[in-house]
Amino acid sequence: MAVPLRKLIFDTSGINKLAADLDVDAIIKALGLLYRIGITETAISEIIATTDEIERKMLLDVVKRLLAHGNCVMPFNWIIEEQAKAHQRDAAGYDWKGLNVRVAAAEREVARQEFMHELSEQTRREMKEWNKQYLDIFRNAKPAFQSLFPPAETRPSVREVTERLMGEGGAHLEIGAGLFERAAGTRPTMEQMKDFIERCPPFWALLVALCFTQYDRCIREERQQSLGRAGRNDMFSAVYLAYCNVFVTDDDGHCKAMNVVADLAGLDTTILTYHEFKSGLVGLR
Repeated sequence: MAVPLRKLIFDTSGINKLAADLDVDAIIKALGLLYRIGITETAISEIIATTDEIERKMLLDVVKRLLAHGNCVMPFNWIIEEQAKAHQRDAAGYDWKGLNVRVAAAEREVARQEFMHELSEQTRREMKEWNKQYLDIFRNAKPAFQSLFPPAETRPSVREVTERLMGEGGAHLEIGAGLFERAAGTRPTMEQMKDFIERCPPFWALLVALCFTQYDRCIREERQQSLGRAGRNDMFSAVYLAYCNVFVTDDDGHCKAMNVVADLAGLDTTILTYHEFKSGLVGLR
């Protein structure tokens, strides 16, 4: 019996680094032998938002070659919505792995590129605005959180903050219930919410990522080094950690953040910088 290939996901910075690598041909060939590759809709959208058309086409060509060894993965918000609906339909029989997250239409568009270039400017504007709104939430909340801790007082750890936010009566349980309600149309009871969180690792990882961001941007002491500064798409990509064995990024802040999130969420996912990943490939230095 053939052993299933391990699952690998690159973020956009990882794809950019791969595309610029002189060993790109050998690496893609090796990847096809070792991994089943997931290309997220988030990465494709960020590539579509690339200003330079020549660079954009070059990156999409690399994505097309990678997709020969894998598939396109749903946007993170679609995954959460569909998982919530599945749990609502049949909580007793719910299995998060039963959701097919492949998006064949996106794979076809990467291959044909019939309209995605026309969407570049719109995608770039939307992503910029969404990221601004996301960061503004934490920027505006920071003064209130900082005022809770006198200068000489020891701050709680990110794990302590996460446990508090996700514990009984925690604010992020309510946030989770709101996300579930938006997807499924009805607000879950607290018991239903806890059951969904426990049985849906992608959703759990998302909530942990939000806890992490609140800690790092609002609660962490100013003199303490950031645990991993990352923007909206980077933090929401925590959803994808449940769908891969290895996650590769060329963004140091994103790598640090995802390592903390994976640890807090108890996910058995290896997060590597591009350099670390390439160094580990057999036959390549």
